[in-house]
Amino acid sequence: MISNFEIYFAEILKKIKNNNYKFILGLSGGMDSMALLYLLKNFIETNKQFKINLIPIIIDHGLRSVSSREALKVKKISQILGFNAQIKKIKECKPNGNIQNWARKQRRDILFQISTDLAANLILAHHFDDQVETIFMRLLKDSAIDGLSGMSEIINWNGVVILRPLIFFKKKQIKKYVINNNITYFKDNSNCDIKYERVKTRIFLKLIEKNVWPNISDDINYFSNLNSNLLKKIIFIFNKWGKKNILIYKGGAVRIKFEVLKNFLNNSQFFSIRIIGKIIQTVGGKEYPPKRKKTFELISSIINKKQFHKKCLGNVCIALSNGYLYFFRENRNLSFDINIKKNTCYIFDGRFLVFSTISGKLIKSNNSNLSSITYKNPFYKYINQINNTIPYLQTLEGKTLKPHLSIINQNSNFNDSHKNERFNLYLIDRILV
Repeated sequence: MISNFEIYFAEILKKIKNNNYKFILGLSGGMDSMALLYLLKNFIETNKQFKINLIPIIIDHGLRSVSSREALKVKKISQILGFNAQIKKIKECKPNGNIQNWARKQRRDILFQISTDLAANLILAHHFDDQVETIFMRLLKDSAIDGLSGMSEIINWNGVVILRPLIFFKKKQIKKYVINNNITYFKDNSNCDIKYERVKTRIFLKLIEKNVWPNISDDINYFSNLNSNLLKKIIFIFNKWGKKNILIYKGGAVRIKFEVLKNFLNNSQFFSIRIIGKIIQTVGGKEYPPKRKKTFELISSIINKKQFHKKCLGNVCIALSNGYLYFFRENRNLSFDINIKKNTCYIFDGRFLVFSTISGKLIKSNNSNLSSITYKNPFYKYINQINNTIPYLQTLEGKTLKPHLSIINQNSNFNDSHKNERFNLYLIDRILV
């Protein structure tokens, strides 16, 4: 047993709301996830008071000729341990470039979908060394404080609780546990291919550790923890200010007073960039905010230009009207034709969680009269542009339904949401967290 794993994992479980101990485990078959599978097996046997239901999910990317055979072997090992493991194949065609990033997103989306459908939490096998590599790569890319805070042991992402119970355990501890317990695992040769950024980073860090900076990993992790503590304080201040000055429309648009932003920029460039970045991330449906440099250039161009009309960044239009800046989704790069199964959650355009009690297909709206919008609505001037980026649902019988719009905080648990309407769109608020 890895020292203190059971004590540590028990403390994580106590943080989960409603005592929901149903878990999806992302099981790749590699050393880390196989070690976690056995650790969780031992924990479940010795901590029956938690009544854990663990379902390992094996993603077959189909990128290697042996991937399907390995997936079956991993499934068999899971079954021997008493788990009802499932194999999910990726059906989409692989791209020509950036294979690892594509595979990561495909794996994440599948695991997220299953977790949401089963009202389960998600467990991933990221460990201490993964954290250090991630922070180091972000340092080299001049990431902001959010990125430098790294991965959390427990976090809510788009309504799904994600746990990383190995995040404070080092690779050498995991390797020792695997060897001592004769745990079978499968090697992916791409993890040694230096054409991939993470592999190059791993090698570079080892060279630095050996020749220059023996404690670099511990120091990077310490730096990350400091950033996390600082970020918590910043978020508290940011949210307090944002609730007063930022207006979020459930249709996927945001408004902020121009003079407030201008004054803020004069006092704090950092906060201004964070505000606009988070707004663009929410309205544009992006995984991350735009680069700080691009965001600052956008803010500067808005404030310094005497006759500002409209700018675009990250699939978001920014317009100035009556002393307010409006942010709304560009009507491009939208994929509407998505088949929807009833009582199943989906993400549309990175902006909305979709939930419907009726099966059908998402389609582009053929009119802009999404809801009763009057001139009193703050977003009235841009309502047509906003509505044209929101999907309708075409039922199997051919009937068209307009969505019921509402907002869900990024850190909220979607399973606690109401889902009372037949066709729901929940805007994912990544601004006020």
